[in-house]
Amino acid sequence: MKDRETDSRLHLQFIKSYKKNTLAIFLSFALTFTLLTAMLVLLHTNHRIANIQAKAQFTPSDCYIEDLSEQQVKQLKEDRSIQRLAVEQGGRYTFQRNHQTMFLVKGDDALITMMAKTIEGRLPAQEGEVAAEKWALLNLGIEPSVNQSFAITDPETGEERKVTLVGILSDMPANKKYGVLQLYTPLDKHTEDPYLVYLQFREGVNYNSRTKELCKELGIQSGQIRTCPAREDFRELYRTDVKVISVILVICMVVFYGVYRIASITREKQYGILRAVGMKRRQLQRMILSELLLIYCAGAPAGIGAGLLVSIFISAISGDRDMEIYLFNEKVGFAPVIPVWLILICVAVTALLIGTVGWMTGRKIALASVTETISGGRSCREEKKSGSVFALGKSGSKTGTLFQMACKYIFRDRKTSAFVVLTVCLGVTLFAGLAYRAQTLETYRRDTEEMWYLNGQYAVTMQAFGSHREGISRESAKEIEQIPEITAVKTASGIPVRVVDEDGRKRNDSYYEEHNKRLRDTYGYGDAGYDGRNQVYKSILYGYNKEALTALKSHVISGDFDPEKIGEDEVILSVLRTDDTKENKNPGFYKEGTPLMEYRVGDEIQIKYRKDLDTGTLEYDDLTDTRAEYVYKTYKVAAIVSFAYMYDCNRTVYPLLITSGEQIQKIAPDSKIQCMYADSGNQMSLSRQMELERRLIKISSQNDNVSARSLLSEIRQNEAFYQKQMVYVYGISVIAFILVMINMINNLRYRMQTRTREVCMLRAIGMSVAMTKRMMVFENTMLCAVSIAAAFLISHPALRYLYKISDMRAFGHPFRYNYPAFFLVSLIALLISMLLSLGILKTWKTREIVEGMGKIE
Repeated sequence: MKDRETDSRLHLQFIKSYKKNTLAIFLSFALTFTLLTAMLVLLHTNHRIANIQAKAQFTPSDCYIEDLSEQQVKQLKEDRSIQRLAVEQGGRYTFQRNHQTMFLVKGDDALITMMAKTIEGRLPAQEGEVAAEKWALLNLGIEPSVNQSFAITDPETGEERKVTLVGILSDMPANKKYGVLQLYTPLDKHTEDPYLVYLQFREGVNYNSRTKELCKELGIQSGQIRTCPAREDFRELYRTDVKVISVILVICMVVFYGVYRIASITREKQYGILRAVGMKRRQLQRMILSELLLIYCAGAPAGIGAGLLVSIFISAISGDRDMEIYLFNEKVGFAPVIPVWLILICVAVTALLIGTVGWMTGRKIALASVTETISGGRSCREEKKSGSVFALGKSGSKTGTLFQMACKYIFRDRKTSAFVVLTVCLGVTLFAGLAYRAQTLETYRRDTEEMWYLNGQYAVTMQAFGSHREGISRESAKEIEQIPEITAVKTASGIPVRVVDEDGRKRNDSYYEEHNKRLRDTYGYGDAGYDGRNQVYKSILYGYNKEALTALKSHVISGDFDPEKIGEDEVILSVLRTDDTKENKNPGFYKEGTPLMEYRVGDEIQIKYRKDLDTGTLEYDDLTDTRAEYVYKTYKVAAIVSFAYMYDCNRTVYPLLITSGEQIQKIAPDSKIQCMYADSGNQMSLSRQMELERRLIKISSQNDNVSARSLLSEIRQNEAFYQKQMVYVYGISVIAFILVMINMINNLRYRMQTRTREVCMLRAIGMSVAMTKRMMVFENTMLCAVSIAAAFLISHPALRYLYKISDMRAFGHPFRYNYPAFFLVSLIALLISMLLSLGILKTWKTREIVEGMGKIE
């Protein structure tokens, strides 16, 4: 017991006496866990936010089952493995009001509030009662206040149906994105329409096995059960956790061992003296290990606490808490997700690694002879093996002397040199990776804006159109432009056309055959075929105004065009592409990938359109209008773009043709606008923004089947997500920089301290201080150069891994090594190495030669 008390007092004395070493080791532990905790909280919080955003788009269910009977629905309601269940009845019934087309959806309370919250009134409970989103009511010309009745019209029969608004719902992102207007009413018990049921299983239920069991229990086909795209899957998250933890621990263990090794060497003589006065080997090992674990027990909690504070701070400034997403009639919270068990596992694993290092270090010191430990012979043993490969006598110039002396010292203390190289190498690789991560985040930010069509603060669009006479009238568009708060407007007006397809152009035949077969099975006709004169495919000739064309230029893949003036015979093509990485089966707006149809800049493309422009008929759609007169026109492809920028409400899969708005007006003077984006000033208050949205809705609702809505909240959420990610990147950079600097300073200082006597002897025989500085700077620059070369080789697979786990492949971007970022980071590393060398050398400028030669190292 007395021995252990003595060990305790001694290791506490070492901690107090060697404050700089203790602080360096403490910081290495604290910053390691700050980094680990912040990264794990970031991963799990972002996973949850992304999943909630997906749930707000695709429903918060695990799956949905189609074509069920009332008895089967009752059977599901009694199933204990199901946590939540939402029921929709029949199809979505079409009605009209205020020139707008809407859908009447029959469902239970869970379905109505599955992606919304009742913000006023109550949910409909009887036939004739409805609930709706505020923006949808405004588009229908209804003031959003409960307990009012209004009429909706069946477009097929012309009959009016009176309904009563009893509840107002929060906006649903899925409906708002595409401008879908819906009214919600309760289930109809008097009809035998089939049911569609959304299921959310209880935690712990095996999804795959349970869905198979449901097929047998309900007597349904497996094809009736569809997995929800937003179903949460933790497997990929846990795999990412393991990889991130492994990388951080490797980097931080290198930093720790570099610091701890030097701290151990500097106190070897004291350990030898303790052995000489009677301390046993086991006592010495226990004392060394106790000292290390005591510092660890202080550093780990401090780092975890700092990591949690950083995470909470980033969450607060990123605006996560301001996001308004509602699921199952409740607002979803966006507090940071703290994976407690995962952090505790990291503490245990790191403690095991640290303990192993401490035990092995103590064992080495304890096994060495007492005289060797006191004299410092153990740490100098390797220096004697360096030989005379770089003897100074073989040098013929000052540069040669510098080179040989630098090489001599590098090889004499190989371990310290190796740790300097390893530290700088990992630091350069890490910062190059962070720079690449920042680049991918910026790309992801732009891509999500495209995917969500967040190309304006306010959107005025249609759900679909069949004629150029449908959409926003030119008068309404002009009225919107003249609103004082509106600063910019982008418009697109389209004419349905047929593209003559008789040149055997290369295409993705399997995709188009499947697409047209699906359309024929549903509607009786496809998007391509023979129209009695030509083999054609259906497309749209869009006319963009100057502002829209200017915005389109950033999406050019090949060719070029002048937004100010597009020739009458020029056209821009927007061609969908497949993802060559095979991450996505469906084609999309990929900048890289294989186009569905092979067009090149300079190719000619011939279109035909009806002379009377009467395209809103069944005969036009099924290519049977053989008596109609057509106008042929040939264009030259001026440019090809990856993304059409303006929303194509018809979701055309064949190439879209884009020209200027003036050209469309020449062909169809009475044409209307099918898509409009409007921007206002950034300094507007919330009340003015809401008032502007109301005014836009009032103007646009004068036109048939046109909806207007504000996208400001969606834009803010997308921007907040990006900003939060960037804050984490910067935070990781700062922590990693401090860790790398601690290790570099310790290693460089130790390298210089170990040769104090030798350098002072060189000064005594005539070497100048300036020459000494050049020698040390030259040596450290060589080490840094070797580190950069190693980092260049290591960073290639590292950046490829970051590319693999990012969303870049999903958006069709190929891997490209970020050479500018790497070389910038490398240059900074070189400068830091030189500055550290000069800073540490300041003590030698004033040190007396005799004092340095007589100093006991």
